[in-house]
Order: sequence, then structure tokens, then C-alpha cells
Amino acid sequence: MSKRLGALLAIALLAGCSSGNRGLTDADKAKAEALYQGNCAACHDAGEGGAPTRTALETRTPATILAALETGLMREQGKSISPEERTLVAEYLGAKSSKVAGQLCKGNLALGRSLWNRWGNGTDNRRYQPASLGGLTPKNIGNLELKWAFAFPNAARARSQPAVTENAIFTGSQDGRVYALDTHSGCIWWTFDADSEVRSAPTLGKDGNLYFGDFNANVYAVNATSGKLVWKESVKDHPAGTITGSPTLYGGRLYVPMSSAEVVSAMDGNYGCCTFRGGVTALDATDGDTLWRMHTTDAPQATGKNKNGVSNFGPSGAPVWSSPTVDAKRGLLYIGTGENYSSPANDKSDAIIALDLGTGRIHWVQQMLQGDAWNASCGRQAYNNNINCPKEDGPDLDFGAPPILVKAEYGRDIILAGQKSGMIYALDPDRGGKLLWQQRAGMGGFNGGVHWGMAADDTTLFAGIADTPGNKGAVGPSRQGMHAFDIATGKPLWSKIEPYVCKEDKHECRTALSAGVTLTDGIVFAGALNGILRAYASEDGRILWTTDTRRDWPTVNGVKGYGGAIDSAGPVVAGGYLIVNSGYDKFGQISGNVLLVFGPRKIGARK
Repeated sequence: MSKRLGALLAIALLAGCSSGNRGLTDADKAKAEALYQGNCAACHDAGEGGAPTRTALETRTPATILAALETGLMREQGKSISPEERTLVAEYLGAKSSKVAGQLCKGNLALGRSLWNRWGNGTDNRRYQPASLGGLTPKNIGNLELKWAFAFPNAARARSQPAVTENAIFTGSQDGRVYALDTHSGCIWWTFDADSEVRSAPTLGKDGNLYFGDFNANVYAVNATSGKLVWKESVKDHPAGTITGSPTLYGGRLYVPMSSAEVVSAMDGNYGCCTFRGGVTALDATDGDTLWRMHTTDAPQATGKNKNGVSNFGPSGAPVWSSPTVDAKRGLLYIGTGENYSSPANDKSDAIIALDLGTGRIHWVQQMLQGDAWNASCGRQAYNNNINCPKEDGPDLDFGAPPILVKAEYGRDIILAGQKSGMIYALDPDRGGKLLWQQRAGMGGFNGGVHWGMAADDTTLFAGIADTPGNKGAVGPSRQGMHAFDIATGKPLWSKIEPYVCKEDKHECRTALSAGVTLTDGIVFAGALNGILRAYASEDGRILWTTDTRRDWPTVNGVKGYGGAIDSAGPVVAGGYLIVNSGYDKFGQISGNVLLVFGPRKIGARK
């Protein structure tokens, strides 16, 4: 039996049994603990290098842990132990997990009107919702209360931003299960099990299909009413390939951003770093057929050997972390890219790139930072060996947020882009992305600046800033919080700096805004790394409403629910509800597993 087949069989066996079906002996537990301490503890005990903490790992099923070690993010680290040892560690760490179903809805799902769709609530990625569809205003925002909460089983994070109709909320989860929940009660209309974690925002098509991607770089179309699979297609062209940003649906095509976990694989000094190439794959939305694919680097070539005598390759990387933006007027697709993974750094990393919608041909490239090559072997922590660190050594200043296409009041189209450097740029789509203005919003750094998404209307850009301490490449003081800029000129309009809420250097103290922010008429919503969710007045930054999601929540599905950091997915405003995920276990942040649905308190109701 091949190792691959054996691994898949082991995953299948683990997936088919509960945590109590195979008891571990004391000897098994002692061996598993020794394997964990010798191979895993250095990163996971302290949540170093983006690794989930041990507490977070223990919320996952054995099958999920084994999949990560065999075919997922940790497959390079998993190679250091035998298949039997990987299975033992997975069973040991996942022994506490359990699956609990929620209550099924009665009758048949009628979708009703679409209220929020796509990552950016439109192909322009503005993250703007008119009050006519959002239903929340400065007058009723102060009366928000929890309507219901849903807890994802076996999860330590909740990062799939929902799509919402009048009668259904569609969202993914860490164990790969996609849910159609009733908008008003949280009962379950249907579920669909993808092959791995679904962290992108599902998109509802006019054809009645729901589209989304998973961590293994599969793209799915399922019937939105029934949850039945229509088609499934892989866009993986590298062993470490994945989908982080949400696919963009337009004109009968899905434009799928391509990222990878190879940036973590490089931590292994015996790994030949690096060969992944970022890019976009265009699929036919009807059947999933590949129409075209573009890459952000040339094919990598051998460039020498690392300190362990293992061959290095380059160029590589320049992943596309976010949802592509459509410019129908010009027939273009705009993407933002991240850093190169290995030397040499090329001219398409840390850039905004315009592609032809029909062919994927590059029309223009506006690179904002040259010479940025970095991977997770770089650094000064105990888990960094620097063996595969490229000579550039960062500073790792991606464009993690999608470009925004806006039409300013005077009729001029502008592309707005926010970078982890803390810089915000306005580009001219009619002149090859020529820079119109630039403005510093935060000190920036590899964990600073703009992370996942800004929001804009026709006059004002709103940027959440996640300036966490210890950032290489930072400029000036930390400016974590919300900032508003005039779209036409870049003039700063107001800033609301969010100070630490406690003195310790931990995420519970940091009101830094990393997740995408969301705009409706008169209000900007943002969630923070310490779980605080706030509504700011769009005119001056005043806080209109706030709540702390970092606590236990009663849930409609009977699963223990607890909130944590708010990261990646932004709040959704739809049909009189404010919908937000709480919990994010990466980078040592605060784990959690809930989808929270808030709405205005009814007049006359008691608090």
C-alpha cells in the first residue's frame, strides 16, 4: 500500500469514528505526548509563527489534525514522523473533540432577495451596504442586542464571511462544513461537507448556485436551495497551493485567487524553497472548466543551495491573498499581490496588477515595494532557523486587502489600495495605474497596516489599521484604529486611535483592526483582535455602539459557543442584522467558534 493511499485510508477511518471509539492506552498517550513535545511544542505551545495553540488544536477532530499533517499546512513538518506516529498524535490531540448537530429547519428553503453577497458586497469590493438593504442606521444602532448565535463544532476560528438572503445565511467552517442557516432563527436548512476548511466568503450566483473554495484549492458549486453538489474543480498547480481570498463571480466566470502555504513549508531547512507561483485561475461557472490561468512569477529555476545543502529555487511567491476586483467598463480584473518567497524578488510582488478579463493577459503592473522576499524561516524567534530565508529578508508587506474601484463625486474612476506597510494608494485605471495620491495611515510592518479590507462610498475611504508591536519595517508610532480619507485628494478627515485596554503584551489588550471593515450609511463597523466590535459614526469617528464578543455565548445549536479575536472576515450588514464571526486562533490570537447575529431591540422590549 502506498503512503499516500495509507494516509487517505487513515483519514477516512478517523473521520468515520467518534473520539471515544478507539481508546488510547497510557503507553500510547505517553508516546504521543513525547512526539508532540519533540516535534510540535516549540511552535504550538506558545502559538508562535502563526501556529494555533495547543488549546486550539485540541478542539479539532483527529481527522482534521491528520489531514493537516498529511496533505495540509503541516505536511512538511509531518514528514519527520512515521504515518503511524502521525495518526497517534492526531488521535491524542483530537481526543476531546465531538460533533454536535443543530436543529434542522422545517419545510423547504426559499432564498428570497439577496441582501449581502461576495466578499466586498459587489465586484468593486467597496464593502458598502446602503441602509435600504442593511436596515441599520445611527438612530437604531444603539439598541442592538443578540438575536441568536451559532457555534461551529470542532473549531477554534470562524473566518468564512457569510452571504445573506432574506431567508438564509451561507457560511463555511474550519472542518470544511458549509452551512445554510435560517436568517432569523439559526436553524439549519442544509449542510455540505467540503474536503477541507472553507475560509472564503461564499458567493450566490443568479443561476441559483453557491460558489466557494476550500483550503485544498478546490472550488465548488452547490445548489443554494438544496446544498447538492453541482460541480467541483481543483485549481491547485502546486502541492502547497490553497485558496485564501474569495473567488469573484462575474459574467459567467469565477476568478479564483491563488495563494499557498509554502511560505510555512520553508521553515524546514531540508525543504527546497521555493516553487509556488501566485496568480489567478478563471473557471467557467457552468461546469468548472479552466478558461485561463496567469502567474505572478516566471517558472522558478535553481538558484543555489541553502546551508543544509538543499537546492533553492526562484523566483516564487507573490500570492494573491484577496478577492479580485472587476472593472467591467475597461474589461479588466485588478488583483493585489504579496511578497516573493525566495530570491530573486521580481517586479510583480507587493503590486496592484490589471488583467484582461477574457484572457488573463497583463495590462499593467504598479509595484509599490521592490525587493520584498520573505518566508517563515526568517526571523529571530526560536522557531526561525533562517536556513531558507532569502537574502532580502522581507519586510513582508503584502497587499492582503483587495483593491477597491470607486467613482468619485466628479465622475473619475479611482482604484484604492491599502498595504501592510501602512500606506494607502490611489491609482488611475486609465493611465496604467499611475499614482494619484498616497497617504500613510499606520506605522505598518509584517503584522501592521491594512490587512484584510477597507470600505468606501463615493466620497470617503475608511481604513482599519492593525499596527501590532514588534513589526519589522514599521515607520512612526502605532496608529491602530479607524481612519477616514477623502477619496479625491487623500486628505485625512479623521482618525480614531484605539489605545491598549490593558498593559500586557497580549492580544486581549490590542484593539487593533485587522479584519475587513464594513460601511453602511452613517456607520462604519469594525471588529478588533481583542474581540471588541464597534460601530463608528462615518462623519467623525464617534463610537455609536460597542460590544465585547470575547465571552461565552448561548447558541441555538447546542454547541458550546465562545468568542475570541475578530480577524479576516468582516462584519456583514443585511436585512436589519449585524452578523459577525468571532474567534481566530492563528498567530497566537484568541480562539473562538461563533457566528453572532445582532439586531435592534424591539420597542417596548426589556433589556
